[in-house]
Amino acid sequence: MVIADSPLFSSLVAKYAPTQSRGSALTIVNCIGFTITILSILTIQQLSVLLSPRFLYLVLAIGPVLGLIGLHQKQEP
Repeated sequence: MVIADSPLFSSLVAKYAPTQSRGSALTIVNCIGFTITILSILTIQQLSVLLSPRFLYLVLAIGPVLGLIGLHQKQEP
């Protein structure tokens, strides 16, 4: 499974990473993305025992909100 926002991060890394380390940077970004995905699935699984499904969606919304804030702050002039 590929995360939907992976092309966005990959294109940003490919654009801004130094040429000599671009491949390594893309590999690291993909590894971090998959790690975050696995950890979020495990976390939600554990939280599902404690919280109702209504609140689980709020927990899941934290990541996209932080991503939007980060992208908004990174906008080019």
